Amino acid sequence: MSRREQLSYALVRTLIRVVMALLTRTSLHGAAHLPPHGAGIVVSNHLAAIDPGILVGVLPRPIALMSKAENDHGLLGLFMALVGAFTVRRGAADRRALQTSAQLLQQGRLLCLFPEGTRSRDGRLGPAHGGAALLAIKSGVPIIPVALTGTPRVFQARFPWLGFARVTVSVGAPFQLAMPAGPLRRADRERATAELMGRIAMLLPPELRGAYDAPTALEPYSSGQ
Repeated sequence: MSRREQLSYALVRTLIRVVMALLTRTSLHGAAHLPPHGAGIVVSNHLAAIDPGILVGVLPRPIALMSKAENDHGLLGLFMALVGAFTVRRGAADRRALQTSAQLLQQGRLLCLFPEGTRSRDGRLGPAHGGAALLAIKSGVPIIPVALTGTPRVFQARFPWLGFARVTVSVGAPFQLAMPAGPLRRADRERATAELMGRIAMLLPPELRGAYDAPTALEPYSSGQ
């Protein structure tokens, strides 16, 4: 990050922390699992529009956010611009976004993705797209699973008599997805995605694991712990 980008990110993070202090009681668990330096891919469940801001506010390292193109407007668009987020077109093979992701990882950055691609309507994990697993396999960088709970209540708690939103951010141990021998098949991508999401599910209460509450979601595939 350039000096200007660092200052912009630090300013936004400070503002987010002020808002979080006013509206939430946020707990961060497993922060020691986040690598202090080097490239990595943070993958998180997605519950509310404020999720990217929560992660910017609590994670000790700056993250590079991938955002859908529809967010590139209004206050959300301004936030994304100030923290250096880049956009991806949903439903399309966005080569530019993939190239940007690869470049950021080569620079040793932490990339943050929401594999579900959209917010959960009921709080449970939904089916994930395979892009995060594919990027992790091809880049060979560690994946850091993160689970969020309580974020949909943040703006419901703006009135004192409604109480504070109880938000938890749980960081799991890094792991890597091994490159399979031979061509990367669809079955390989699906299996890798299932493990990736299974790692997030392990950080969530059983009732929120949704589509990834089955043992098959955690069949050995990775080269990490």
